[in-house]
Formats: sequence, structure tokens, C-alpha cells
Amino acid sequence: MRLSMEEKQALYDYACPNHCNTVTRLKWVTALTVDPERKHRMLALARKIDTEEMEQCYPCFYRCLRSEMERYQQAKQYLHLVEAGTDYEEDMYDEAV
Repeated sequence: MRLSMEEKQALYDYACPNHCNTVTRLKWVTALTVDPERKHRMLALARKIDTEEMEQCYPCFYRCLRSEMERYQQAKQYLHLVEAGTDYEEDMYDEAV
């Protein structure tokens, strides 16, 4: 199953190891969403997750999603540190020249 980064982030925020609870939670989030476009995307995600084949492979999918998103968050933090470190070095170079 292909998911966009926005869908992965929503699942990272709202999913749990139980498939039925995750689908129910996504439907509740859809009901509480005000923006029509976002509501449509959340409902599409809930429908994408609420299939029989997804129910069978959900525990593995959930673990993979969690590990992928944790690595993504770490990469964002490292990138932020690298960018902050690069700015500092450029400032030192400008002062030396």
C-alpha cells in the first residue's frame, strides 16, 4: 500500500496496534475535522486502512510505520542540527575574512 507522507503522519499520530480501534479513531477524527478537503483525505485514509487484507497484515504494517516515522523524525532533527552548524561555521568564516 502506498501512503503519502501526510497519511503516514496522520497514522503515526492516531494509529494504535489494534486495527479496529485505529479505524474507529480515524473515523472519529474525520467526523471532528472542519476543513472539507482534509475531511475528505482523512475519510479516504480510513477507508484505505479498513480492508480485510489490511486487517490481516496490520500488526506488521503498524510496526513498520512506527519505525519509519521515528527514523524520519530523527533525520529531520539531524538535518536541523547540520543546518544550524553550517550557519555557525559560515559566520566564523565571514568574521575571519
